[in-house]
This record gives sequence, structure tokens and C-alpha cells, in this order.
Amino acid sequence: MSKAAAWQSGPHATREGARSDPAQFAEANTRRLPAWALSAGLHLAIMLALGLVVQVTPRGAAKEPDRTGGIVLVEQETGEPRYFTEADAATEAAAAATEAAPESPLVALPTEAPAVDVGSALPLPGDLPSGVEGMTSGALPNAAELLQSGRPNRQVNPYQVETGVFGVTGTGSKFVYVFDRSGSMNAFDGRPLAAAKAELVKSLASLDKIHQFQIIFYNDEPTIFNPFQPQRPKLMHGDSATKGLAAEFVSKVSADGGTRHLDALKTALAMNPDVIFFLTDADEPQLTHSELSEIRRRNARVGASINTIEFGAGPFGGSFNFLVRLATENGGRHAYVDVTHLPPRS
Repeated sequence: MSKAAAWQSGPHATREGARSDPAQFAEANTRRLPAWALSAGLHLAIMLALGLVVQVTPRGAAKEPDRTGGIVLVEQETGEPRYFTEADAATEAAAAATEAAPESPLVALPTEAPAVDVGSALPLPGDLPSGVEGMTSGALPNAAELLQSGRPNRQVNPYQVETGVFGVTGTGSKFVYVFDRSGSMNAFDGRPLAAAKAELVKSLASLDKIHQFQIIFYNDEPTIFNPFQPQRPKLMHGDSATKGLAAEFVSKVSADGGTRHLDALKTALAMNPDVIFFLTDADEPQLTHSELSEIRRRNARVGASINTIEFGAGPFGGSFNFLVRLATENGGRHAYVDVTHLPPRS
């Protein structure tokens, strides 16, 4: 065989043969996936993956890492509320159990450590000046002081403020307070309703004229703060005069009637707030699964954080009830207040 013949029988012979045969050429090209198709498929997969992991944070969620959706327990025996989380309660219970446990024999340890000549130690870079020696951790505020109701609320930016009710805080510029005023709030000599009113007025005091708020007390139907009737209710500015009118409105609210949660919450969401504080003592009727889903769908367009404050008689049972779920599903936090520890009405 000649060199020319051998060359024609190599790999190029196959390609040349394919080109000479149109059917083989078409089949060979259909087996290849174009580069642009590969690139488009890769970018689509990346976009779908990002869409699964990105989460939207409600506008009014408080800037407290690892605490969103948590439960705050409230004790109020001495006139001042005390706020602590479930973890705090577990820690205190463990400490109490340790103190009550009988002492166990321990292996004796040396009572003296080897002597160290600290006088000859060289000064370390960055040693504190002598004028700072008296500063200790005792000069810092403790947790109870930081969470004390009615504390000055910190400004987040010129248009936002952090305020709270019974230890549950929210950040924003537009707040709606949705408080239960059904007949059961008049139990325990009216202490639940009186405490709710006091917390609401304290929270309003932290707002300025650049902030907006609205108050909804509800039983069978919502009653909305509206000093400009017959105009439709709307968000009000937090100037001194308007807050004075709001305090007067709150003072005149009485407890009676039944409980219908959904209409009051829908009214609050229609005002497009950053934060909703929802307070009730109602075990029954509870919001149904379909009602909770409706609130979640409506709030998806608003982006508010919904904080729930639950009034109950006795310790918190730890159940995942509709109030815990409402807060968890809407970027808020849940607080439980044992009304048997509320102070007497003044």
C-alpha cells in the first residue's frame, strides 16, 4: 500500500466520508449539544438554586440575631415586669436543682498553687491605665435592666425606632397595636386589660412625629382610634397632640363581648405597617389553619412582622398554639404573660 493510500485510511478518512454522505453528516452533528445550550442550562440551574435559598425578612423584624420567632416569658409580681426566654427559664431551673442537690464527697485538691513572682513580670503592651482599674462588670446594666418595660427605645435610623410591648420589640416607622377587649380581659379584677393599656401607652411614648401608628381594640368587631370621624381611619403621626388623643381613647376602652381575631388582623394589615403587636387572652376561638394561611398570604404583600402577646392564667404550657404559629410564620416573636402575677389596678 502506498503512503497516499495509508493516509486516506486514517482518522480523516472517516470525517471525509461523513461529509461525502449527507445522512452520516447530519447524524454526527445531532449528537453534539451546542455550547450556547449548555451555558443556558447551567445559568438556569444556578438561578433556581438561588431562588430556593433566598428568604425575605419582614420589614419590622427586630435586629436581634437568633431570637426571631422565640418565646418571651413575663413575670410581674412586684409591679415591674421581668422578661426572660425559655432558655433563661431552663437555666434557672437547672441552677435551682443544683443548689437543692445533696453535697457529694469530692477528691481533695491542693489548697495552694505554686508561687509566682508577679512583681518581676514585664508590663504587657496595651495594659489599661490606672484610672480604669475601678471599672468592673458591675457597672454594666444587667439583662433585667436592658429588657425593662418603658426603657428609652433606641433609634435605628432617622426614620425608624425600636419599641416594644411586654418585652417583645419591633423596628420600623409604622406600628399597629391590635389588642383584645373581649369580656374575659376583665377577669382578675380587670388587671389584664389595665396592664395591656399601660404597656400600649408606654410604647406610644417612644414614637416621634416622624413615626406613624394606629390602635385597634377588638371583641366581636374592631374599634379603631379615629379622632377625625367621619373620615376613614388611617395611620396617625406620633406627635404629642395625637398621642395625647390616643391615650384618652385607650383610657375609655372597656372589656365586653366575644372574640373575633381575623377581622382585626385584616384591618391592621390593610394599613401596610412595619410591625403589628397582637395581644389576646383567647384560647378559644383559635385562628384556624385556613385563617392563618390567609393572614400569611396577605402579609406576603405587606412584609410586616407580627408579634403576639398571649395572656394566660398560670405557667406557660409550651404548646405550639395558634399565637406561636402566627408569630413564627410572620417574622415576629411570641410572649406569654401570666396574668395571675400582674399587679393590682392602681
